[in-house]
Amino acid sequence: MEWIHDSVKKAKEAGAKKVFVQVPECLKTQLLDIGKAMDKAGIEAVLSCEPCYGACDLRDAEAKRLGCELLLHIGHADMGVKTAIPVIYEEYPIEADAEGLLRKNLSGLKGYGKIGLFTTVQHIQLIGSVKKLLESEGRTVLVGKPNKAKYPGQLLGCDQSAAKSVEGKADAFLFMGSGVFHPLGLAMATDKPVLFIDFESGKLVDMSQEKARFERIRFANVEKAKDCKNFGILISTKPGQSSYSAAREAKRKLEMKGRHAWILAMDTITPDKLLGLKLDCLVNCSCPRLRDDASQLKRPVIGPEDIEKLQQITAS
Repeated sequence: MEWIHDSVKKAKEAGAKKVFVQVPECLKTQLLDIGKAMDKAGIEAVLSCEPCYGACDLRDAEAKRLGCELLLHIGHADMGVKTAIPVIYEEYPIEADAEGLLRKNLSGLKGYGKIGLFTTVQHIQLIGSVKKLLESEGRTVLVGKPNKAKYPGQLLGCDQSAAKSVEGKADAFLFMGSGVFHPLGLAMATDKPVLFIDFESGKLVDMSQEKARFERIRFANVEKAKDCKNFGILISTKPGQSSYSAAREAKRKLEMKGRHAWILAMDTITPDKLLGLKLDCLVNCSCPRLRDDASQLKRPVIGPEDIEKLQQITAS
């Protein structure tokens, strides 16, 4: 496997004797293979079995405690998080027939002359060829620059700034990749149409219905929150998800509205960690991916921006 060979080569070039390895869940089946390859190269490998959700989720502190000199982080690109030890990012590019799928679905882009083009780091190498294809069809293609993400046209779940930077010029946005998390985040961040070339289904998906469904859920949660008094404000201790200032501001606003509020810190946010806490509602100041699992938390979940919609009550 080429990415394993490249990772070992980079670790050797860095002069590391002991390496901490992180992989996303989709690559867990290859975790032992990279450990074996490191052993063969004379490098001691500590293999992390914790879930890994992105370049915000670095285990550098644990790696340093275990005496590792280097963190090898697979599947994501550097987003500028400061770390306790050096990090090598093995981005793990994934090829797909983006041009072929787009040609089959060009009719779905009818009426959109200026298109913002976006993807995730795994497919960022496809941006150039897809841009050329769209331009050959008479479209103007806009590839915005992000604030957190590394590459032009790259989106993160928490960073749609590449799209926002060209929003005023675009008629629509086109996202290419797999899974609805990123295109839904893009749709929620803009009023422009968002179309999604799904590499798994081969279809061009209009995200408007999925956006409307999530907006209904959001509205329902805000309505429920209006009658709640005890709020838990969720933050993550993951280094790239630190949002303590946002949590403090949310707490201040809730208390001004007569609510009780507590800031709750944890690594990965799961329902079992909230057991025994008498909370009526949760405020997500952590990763936007939490919206996918919000129903499991058994309470309304709102964003800090929704607090303004809550009326003033008398605390008791």
